[in-house]
Amino acid sequence: MLNFNISFASRWNYISIAATVLITLTAIGGILIGAYAIRVFSDVRTTWQHYDTVSEQKVAYLTNIHVYLGYSGMAQHLKDYLLHGDEHILTWIDIDLDQAKNSIDSYRLLDIGDDETKALNDLRALVLKTRAQVLEIPKLRAQGLTPAQIDKRIDLNPTVAISALNQLHWAWRQQAEESKQVMELTSQNGSTIVRLGWIFLPIMAGIAVIVFWLVSRLCRLVAAYEEEKKALELSEGKFRDMAANVPGVVFQWYEHPNGERGYLYVSPRCQELYGVSPEELKRNWRALTLHPEDEKRYLSTIDDAFRECSDWSFEGRFLTPDGTEKWGRCLSKPAPVNENEIIFNGLIIDISMQKKMEEDLRILATTDALTGTNNRRNFLHMAETEVARASRYETALSILMVDLDHFKRVNDTYGHAGGDEVLRQFVEIAKSHLRGTDILGRIGGEEFAILLPETASSGAFILAERIRHDLEQTKMLWGTQTLHVTASLGVADLNKSDATILDLMARADRALYAAKNSGRNCVMQDHGEQEHFARSTSKPEPGENLILTKPGAHGAN
Repeated sequence: MLNFNISFASRWNYISIAATVLITLTAIGGILIGAYAIRVFSDVRTTWQHYDTVSEQKVAYLTNIHVYLGYSGMAQHLKDYLLHGDEHILTWIDIDLDQAKNSIDSYRLLDIGDDETKALNDLRALVLKTRAQVLEIPKLRAQGLTPAQIDKRIDLNPTVAISALNQLHWAWRQQAEESKQVMELTSQNGSTIVRLGWIFLPIMAGIAVIVFWLVSRLCRLVAAYEEEKKALELSEGKFRDMAANVPGVVFQWYEHPNGERGYLYVSPRCQELYGVSPEELKRNWRALTLHPEDEKRYLSTIDDAFRECSDWSFEGRFLTPDGTEKWGRCLSKPAPVNENEIIFNGLIIDISMQKKMEEDLRILATTDALTGTNNRRNFLHMAETEVARASRYETALSILMVDLDHFKRVNDTYGHAGGDEVLRQFVEIAKSHLRGTDILGRIGGEEFAILLPETASSGAFILAERIRHDLEQTKMLWGTQTLHVTASLGVADLNKSDATILDLMARADRALYAAKNSGRNCVMQDHGEQEHFARSTSKPEPGENLILTKPGAHGAN
């Protein structure tokens, strides 16, 4: 706390002393800088000397080219071969040509001008041409040509080679002269700068003060920048951690007026969730495969969002490369960059688990847990829809009400587990006779209802008898015991007096009670206001109509 209590004057004195010390140090630094400048110019001279060294390398390569192509190299070996015909001399000639080519290629790696490049290219072409001609010498000797005739066919020292070598000689000498002149001029300028530095030393001290103030301000800016940089890196690290761990894919994509669109950024979880790497998705924005049923809607929502520059949302199914189906919810907001580009920042959330839970809840809400068929609530909902449709289009509609006979006795004898097994097996028997459009539901404990769209009472009666007969003939095993179960069924078809599904079910219930009162294990049919019941307890023959009414879809089953 004492530092904060020091007076402004005291702090100013400290700052003045510090400034004086810094100015003195700046003046001393100027003297040292002057001395250092002399050293710098000496280093410059050394640098130019290095440039001369390069020139010496050029001379060395030129000498090698002369040696390997001249009469102390390839030319002399060629002469010996023509005179004596020793085959191994051709190997020496090939080595000489290769060494000359290497010297030419090494020369080209140095700092050279356009003239030198052209000359070296000419020499290289000459070497390659000579090599090809030397390889033809054995063939010429085999043809009987004399050494003099062969020598005339070899372009050993053509004019182009002499011209190229002269050009190289001239080029490196001129470069060496230019290097020397530049070096001398730089040394003179350096000496002049040093003298001027001593003359303007007081001015340099004043400049040093200004520089000190600027540097101090710069240091503050640098410190602030470093703090901001650290904060930005920390923020970016948090963002990357978030993007890598959120249950979805963070993305940023764009669209240009010409229709070009693509992803600028895709978080790493895209690979984990949907089997597509961020790099692949940035190369091809359509690499994320949509379910065929959702693809058209997906593209339509994207087009609408880009066209209207509005929020984008989509919920649909994606397919991973191995065919796995995953649900995703896409959300993004537009951020126009300029007139020619729109960027959308968004998120694709994996909602596969949510969809599975929704489906499980739907099944729990609409399905009987024991038998797997529709529960009462869902059956009534679906049946009400069918009743409205049949009434509107005046189509046939029938219903079967089923009650398992003496079911309480089954529970008392075999326990509830045995009763449950009877219910499950009855549902399997009933389903084996139903179409895809028929609706089976468990209405109560052992009571079931079957709605038959597009089916008249005659067809429904036939179907009811078949279900009753199959159940009667089925031997259900429970442990070591065999169960025999029968059912009573009531049949009713939709008429104009039925306002709702409950009215139709009430009439079928009346037929069901009539069947139970008639001794059970039979099918009874209600005829509406006539209070007339038709009964069957025997399996119908194929094609037999038990009731003389117009048959429906099940009449042919």
